[in-house]
Amino acid sequence: MWMRTGVPNRGWAGEGQCMASAAGAAASQARRMFGAVKDVRQGTGTAPLLLCGRKEPLDELMQALGGGSSPAAQLFAVRRLVRDDAARLSEAAVVVYGGEVVSGLDAQTRSDLEVIGRATVPKLAMLEALDLPSAAVTEAGRVRGVMPSDLMPYRRGRFPATRAMERLAEKAGPNGPYLASQLPALRPHVVDRLIEKAARTNAKTALIIFVPGADMPILTALQMRMVLGIGACYGEKVSTDRAVELLSVLGAGFGFRAVARELLDLVPVAGWAVKSAIAYSATKALGRAADEYFAHGAVADVSHLRALAEGVRAEVLARFKRS
Repeated sequence: MWMRTGVPNRGWAGEGQCMASAAGAAASQARRMFGAVKDVRQGTGTAPLLLCGRKEPLDELMQALGGGSSPAAQLFAVRRLVRDDAARLSEAAVVVYGGEVVSGLDAQTRSDLEVIGRATVPKLAMLEALDLPSAAVTEAGRVRGVMPSDLMPYRRGRFPATRAMERLAEKAGPNGPYLASQLPALRPHVVDRLIEKAARTNAKTALIIFVPGADMPILTALQMRMVLGIGACYGEKVSTDRAVELLSVLGAGFGFRAVARELLDLVPVAGWAVKSAIAYSATKALGRAADEYFAHGAVADVSHLRALAEGVRAEVLARFKRS
């Protein structure tokens, strides 16, 4: 006969459920990690920069890119463009146009811009002007297919090499790591872009996920994708063994949970802001360590990441105490 005992004994069942839950979490984490490896393998393009237009600004850019020839930065048409050029330009990672504007947008430059406007890829039009602001630059931003954000105007004789690199890194998208691997002068800007993008994404993720610990697999997968992307910027081949090695480095990043707990003790009513700040800072610190690892062959070990974590802890705590 069955007897009711009041409160059931859930000891073994509870342990089993916990073990199953932990195993499921580990499997989910592994899937996300190797999903990140697959994404980097499949999502990195190998399209080049295609340069066209006036010789002088293109020479300035080529000099900034290192001065030598490279399959990643090709002089396509140092001349006036024709309509049929749009098809070839659409194979670029970024179309880079060099032009000159004076008092108004002349017919030839407008025609060139109309051609690159037909290209179906990101574009950067470097326009040398006598002075800024310029009505001609405003007109250029109204050409069909060319957005104001596609323009980089500058004063004559003052080519902004650093700004050009930053704009190229911004527009390169999935081709950025390949371009960085071939063009060392562009690499720091692409790496900075990867780190900042990952840090902002992780900060937003931490902000919108409220279940404790539920965000960690997602954050770590995003960090893995960032680290592998940085490796690709240095020409590193992404392999399973390489991923496992990097996973051990990423594991040290969980030490930032202690920073979060410390801040929650300090400002318990702003837990969501703390999580977001820590996710941002931790991802940036990890990105800096990965950059050092690939750039100098330095071992980005746990002690190095812990030193970075201490710096981040002090910085973030000071910021919250001042606020």
